Amino acid sequence: MITVIDLAKLRNAEFLQFGATVVGLTEANNPEVLNVGAQHSVFKSKLTAMSELFKLEKASPITQELVLLDERRDRAMTGLVLYINGHCIHFVPETAQAANLLTENLTLYGVGVTRMNTQAETSTIKGIINDWESKPELAAAIVKLGLAGWVDELKTANQLFEQKYLQRTQEYGAANPETLKSKREETMVAYYELRKFIEANAVVNPGSTIEKLISELNALIEQYNELINTRAAEPATEPAPANPGE
Repeated sequence: MITVIDLAKLRNAEFLQFGATVVGLTEANNPEVLNVGAQHSVFKSKLTAMSELFKLEKASPITQELVLLDERRDRAMTGLVLYINGHCIHFVPETAQAANLLTENLTLYGVGVTRMNTQAETSTIKGIINDWESKPELAAAIVKLGLAGWVDELKTANQLFEQKYLQRTQEYGAANPETLKSKREETMVAYYELRKFIEANAVVNPGSTIEKLISELNALIEQYNELINTRAAEPATEPAPANPGE
């Protein structure tokens, strides 16, 4: 059996490299002889199409702007959490109370905002800012802690990121009606189909060649599963909100 891997957890560049290695290993073991030629051909074709879309997206000058804006809002988010956490144990009770109010609100949005995918992070930050601007007790806490400048920086960076993301999406859509996301989904389906046929033929037509291919694929998958597991175990970029009860 071929080891299971959650391809959705791989980044686009990682997924493409994984797919290219799968193609190479399968070709080295002669997919036609293994009766998986058709499935291999479909997967290879889908992977090539996805790779071209990925290159097109990376070629956009807006992509680098997005990277910088994402880093900017991540720094703002990290700075805010550090500042608020530090004031949760302030010697002035009113200051500590204000920090704890903000901490309780941040906790509603979970830990690791800066590790979310870009769209989820954009939405989460918008929710936090909306709470801090619309709820009187939170707005007062912002004033009490002197955080208006930090909040403005986070809001501005997030808005600029959202605007640039929309601009790149429009640019990308005009250049090619297909999206990288949909093409990746098609490629994943093609991989799982290829995997299914390899496993089926290993049962129907067992032999050293197909067992060799399965062993090589499992060695590859083990490496990528380790990458996925290591990333999942990494601490969040920004610190967790302090526990108001501590």
